[in-house]
Amino acid sequence: MGKLSIFACESHPLMIEGLLRVCDSSPDLYLCGTAPNWPAARIEVARFQPAVVLIDNAAGYRQSALFLAELRTLSPRSAAVLWVTDLGETELIRSLQAGARGVIRRNQTVDLFCECLRQVEAGQVWIEPELSGIWAEQSRLGHPALTPRERDVVQLVTRGLKNREIAAELGITPGTVKVHLMHVFEKTSAKDRFELALQATRILGTRQEAEINSVARRQSA
Repeated sequence: MGKLSIFACESHPLMIEGLLRVCDSSPDLYLCGTAPNWPAARIEVARFQPAVVLIDNAAGYRQSALFLAELRTLSPRSAAVLWVTDLGETELIRSLQAGARGVIRRNQTVDLFCECLRQVEAGQVWIEPELSGIWAEQSRLGHPALTPRERDVVQLVTRGLKNREIAAELGITPGTVKVHLMHVFEKTSAKDRFELALQATRILGTRQEAEINSVARRQSA
C-alpha cells in the first residue's frame, strides 16, 4: 500500500519543517513537495498529482477559492485542505462549497492533523467540530434509515461524484441515481449535495466503513 502524498502550499519555513517531521514519523504520510504560494505551486501540483494539497489560507477566502477552482483542473483527484489560523462559520461553508474537502486550524494537535489528511484522502469531508456549530448540531442527531443502495449513493456523493459518475460506479442509470437522491434528501432533510456531504458521518454512522467496503467489492466484481 503506497503512502499518502501531500503537497503543501506554505510560506513559513518552520511550518514546513514541522510537516517534514510529522511525515517522517508517520508510516503512511509523505511530503512530496512544497511551494511558498499558489502561483509557485501550480507546475509542481500538476506534476506530482498529490493525494492531498494543503493550502495556507493567509491570503484570505477569495484567493483560496480561486486556488481551489484551479486545483480541480490541475489535479482533479487531489483533495484540498485549508490550513487556517482562524475561520468564521460563513467562510467555512463557502470554502467547502468552493471545493475544499477539509479545514483545520494551524494550532491543532498532530494526531488531529493526520486524521484530517487521512479522512479527506479516503473521500470524506473533514471539519473540526469546534469550527462549525452546524457540524456539532448535526452530530447530535440520529441516523436516518436509508436502504443499502441509498447509503452507497451518499458515500459516492461525499467523494464528489456527479450523478452520471455515481451511475457508472454502481451500474445503474443516472435517472435511478436521481430518484435515490430524492429519497435521501427527504429522509435526511438535507437541502442539497453539499449539506448531504456535511451530514455524511451522521447519516452513515458506525456502518460507514462496511458500506465503503461494500462499494469496493461491487466495483471489483
